[in-house]
Amino acid sequence: MNRVEIVSCKEMIDLTWAGIEKATLEENNKFYKAWKYIITKINGCGQNLYDHSRIIDLKNGILLIETDHPGWTQLMQMYSKFILRGLKMNMPEIKVDSLAFRVKGSKAELSSDYDSLLKSDMEKEKEKILRQEKVLKKYDKKDDKDKAENSQEIPENLLNMFKSMKESMLTKNVNN
Repeated sequence: MNRVEIVSCKEMIDLTWAGIEKATLEENNKFYKAWKYIITKINGCGQNLYDHSRIIDLKNGILLIETDHPGWTQLMQMYSKFILRGLKMNMPEIKVDSLAFRVKGSKAELSSDYDSLLKSDMEKEKEKILRQEKVLKKYDKKDDKDKAENSQEIPENLLNMFKSMKESMLTKNVNN
């Protein structure tokens, strides 16, 4: 006969909380308290906004907030600058640069691959520009004879401007 081991409620709770660090838990509690304080400070509708919304996730400086109706999402968007300013004042150690919203029931979430996607997009753009340069160089070689006849050079300051534009397009800062 199979033997079933009975586990006390205390043991179940201890096992559940065993993997959670106390410092992380305290920081999360502090963040949620700051969140409640900031949202309820919104004049006229703060408590209702707090009651109809909740924090879902924080990744890459983007705070995902879920509301239970699109109307609450719209109100949150109206007060997003106030909310961001309040978070920066009350929780400067946690980086929150922008807010994202979803309505309850939708499966929208923040991607953890944001930086790698941005980098791959930049690499594709860089390759595209390099291919276009190769094509232009081919045309330049064909037109060398014509250039010798109609030698009108582009001023150096204009060439420098084009060069700096090209470099800025190829070296965009990924963290912005």
